[in-house]
Amino acid sequence: MSDLTAREATTRDGEPIVELVEEGRPVGYVYVDDDVLYTEFLLDDDGEPWAFEVSDLQTALDTARAMLLPEGTAALADAADTPDDAHPVDRIAAEFDDRAVHRAEEDEGFYPPSIVAAIIQRCEQLGIAVVSLEGFRMIGGEPASVPGLSVDTGAAHDGEPWPVFLAGCNVQAMGVLEKWAREPGLMVTLEVGDDDGERYVL
Repeated sequence: MSDLTAREATTRDGEPIVELVEEGRPVGYVYVDDDVLYTEFLLDDDGEPWAFEVSDLQTALDTARAMLLPEGTAALADAADTPDDAHPVDRIAAEFDDRAVHRAEEDEGFYPPSIVAAIIQRCEQLGIAVVSLEGFRMIGGEPASVPGLSVDTGAAHDGEPWPVFLAGCNVQAMGVLEKWAREPGLMVTLEVGDDDGERYVL
């Protein structure tokens, strides 16, 4: 597993882009041109293109898309129907609900890790904390929890001032997710919270 990550940047002209970073150095860029998202990769020191595991690359690209196109693409079309003054959790739900690969009877969504990475980034943008993650696999047509793949970030940061709590939860959630991403067939559920102390299952 690589440590490929996405980070916000700008061009010399001030246009927003996302750098794809491996071991502290840019290996590619994601940008928008005429409302279309593009990715360009650089060459390594030997003049060869960088290569990454598909799961790592997909996670980074989904995060980049959430950074550059937070309000909607063809895949996030439902978000356009959500008022800007709607609760942030409602906005997140409108953007990502249809990207769940399974839903429980209680409407709990099970998402692939790449989508969870994009959800975490969107939560950060909207001031929502990711307070728990749990990993599952489908067994016999039903989701079964994976031992050891459960974290309560909210409990870990309980009692901290909201800005510290928010940042701590989301950084921890992304770090945990990156460690889980290589698990085959993994689905992830998540719970989020707002600054009023309310918690929501997505």
